[in-house]
Amino acid sequence: MQRKVRLGWVGMAWGWWMAMAWVTGISAQTPLRVHPANPRYLEFRGQPVLLVGSGEHYGALLNRDFDFVKYLASVEADGLNYTRIFSGAYVEPPGAFNISSNTLAPGPGRFLAPWARSDQPGYAGGGMRFDLGRWDPEWFLRLKALVEEASRRGVVVEFTLFCPMYEEKQWRLSPLNPDNHVNGVEKAVGRTNVFTLDRHGGLLRFQEALVREVVGALKGYDNVLLEICNEPYFGGVSLDWQRRIADVIVEAQRGHALPKPIAQNIANGSAVVRDPHPGVQVLNFHYAAPPDAVEINAGLGQVIGDDETGFRGTQDGPYRMEGWDFVMAGGGLFNHLDYSFAVRHEAGTFDYPGTQPGGGNAGFRRQMRFLKEFVGGVRLSVVEPMPKGWLKGEWPAGVTARALVERDGAVLVYLRTAGLPQQYSARWSGFLIAPETGDFTLYTRSNDGVRLWVDERLVIDHWDEHSTAEDRAVVNLEKGTRSRLRLEYFYAGGEATMQLEWSGPGRTRQVIPRDFLRTFDGKAGLRGEYFADTTLSARNREVVEGPIDFRASDSGSVRVAAGSVRLGPPLDVGRWRAQWWSPREVKLVRDEVWEVEETGSTLAAPEFEEDLVVRFDRVK
Repeated sequence: MQRKVRLGWVGMAWGWWMAMAWVTGISAQTPLRVHPANPRYLEFRGQPVLLVGSGEHYGALLNRDFDFVKYLASVEADGLNYTRIFSGAYVEPPGAFNISSNTLAPGPGRFLAPWARSDQPGYAGGGMRFDLGRWDPEWFLRLKALVEEASRRGVVVEFTLFCPMYEEKQWRLSPLNPDNHVNGVEKAVGRTNVFTLDRHGGLLRFQEALVREVVGALKGYDNVLLEICNEPYFGGVSLDWQRRIADVIVEAQRGHALPKPIAQNIANGSAVVRDPHPGVQVLNFHYAAPPDAVEINAGLGQVIGDDETGFRGTQDGPYRMEGWDFVMAGGGLFNHLDYSFAVRHEAGTFDYPGTQPGGGNAGFRRQMRFLKEFVGGVRLSVVEPMPKGWLKGEWPAGVTARALVERDGAVLVYLRTAGLPQQYSARWSGFLIAPETGDFTLYTRSNDGVRLWVDERLVIDHWDEHSTAEDRAVVNLEKGTRSRLRLEYFYAGGEATMQLEWSGPGRTRQVIPRDFLRTFDGKAGLRGEYFADTTLSARNREVVEGPIDFRASDSGSVRVAAGSVRLGPPLDVGRWRAQWWSPREVKLVRDEVWEVEETGSTLAAPEFEEDLVVRFDRVK
């Protein structure tokens, strides 16, 4: 009986090995690479591919408690094909960046790094210090198991080698910190010198060794993308160091049957890329809304990615529309940072608090699957984004339209409402009426700049770009007296927050109610002036409003009436089938046939909320 059981196990192992050999047999002929016919996309297993992910916070490898098998099963079930992991050269403390159940912040004793532990105590995160001259076999076994599991499920893994030390609390925990290892690096090396060629204090040789070891360990896999460094525009990371790491990757995989594409993270938002490293095939941006990064770098012949989202509230709309905009502009990779994945919630079920710097949930992942499948449903080898002005027609102010055209085939058109503008400023003015006499504390919560005057005295001045912050001032008010109030605010992108609160005699802290605000002409509320810039100089709207209490996560969706959008894209004369879909609800809204005449014709869009996409196909 034991002999039969053993043979059965061997048979299963042989079957698994043969399956993996079949996959690697295909991939040996078709490594992950820039698609030769259309460099906007990568080619994966012989086909052009649009990579779309909504994944956990990069700790799947370095956090022993995170069940990556369950997680990758969820990625596959959600119909997505991309995830991103960090190496362990960087790790976060609990509570960093307001992230609850952060996978990049492992519990005590659960942090796994590529380097083995020494026999000397003193690691800041607990336990023995690291030995940068020796590898931890457990880490490499976990790395290979994770990549193999992803490969089996058709998921591409971006392996991010390094990350800057944003603050001292991250540097304090890094194995590269001289206090955390036994390898004789200069003690004076600071967090902003770690990733340089001239001030690294002896760390460079260990960094290069890690790159070579990882490249060697991943040699046989066809589903890996190697990113040099996450957000190297922070923490003193130098450009020449990035080019050196790219050189090391190129040299380390010279002669490999499956060389990994190299990705370089360029900027938050957008930037013009000049003189890119010849070994880099993917240019990654973060928070790339609007998708200017795609348009201004389209001529480079490289894949452009929006590799991280966030800081626009916890609602789905801003991130879904960012993804559609980016992909329809010609982007080849979109990755949402999804906080519903956490330890013990590897299927994406964590109910995170509203203080998170982003969103994510099962419903959003369904929307992302629709994006991947809708755009991926055309022949990516022959699609091209159309320039602004190509689409003809009429649509209301605030609605934008983008088109992606398959050569001699389908035409995709994406319509969206403005949502939060990229930049604006506002001024609210009027009177504040106190219900009692005494000292009142006024509070502002803002993201970005805020200034507050009471009776022409500046009491709060935090006029710069910042994440959500609270400021306060104490003022003496008399019951029933009208004190002049002026509040100014600017928004420079990301999350938008502006709240005006008070507390005082007989009154607990609350947003100042409308009943205690008056415009100069006696109306309840304040006069609100809005400006199309951050300098209060291009006024475009005036309203009466109050209380002052809004956040990006509370912003309502925008509905566009039926027929207010009329499209007249320059399609060939003939009959075309138009299928209108709601990306928000992931459902077919209308299916019709449109007759395009030589004299010109327009097609009225159905009513939609936030965004709408239509596919035109010629009727044979």
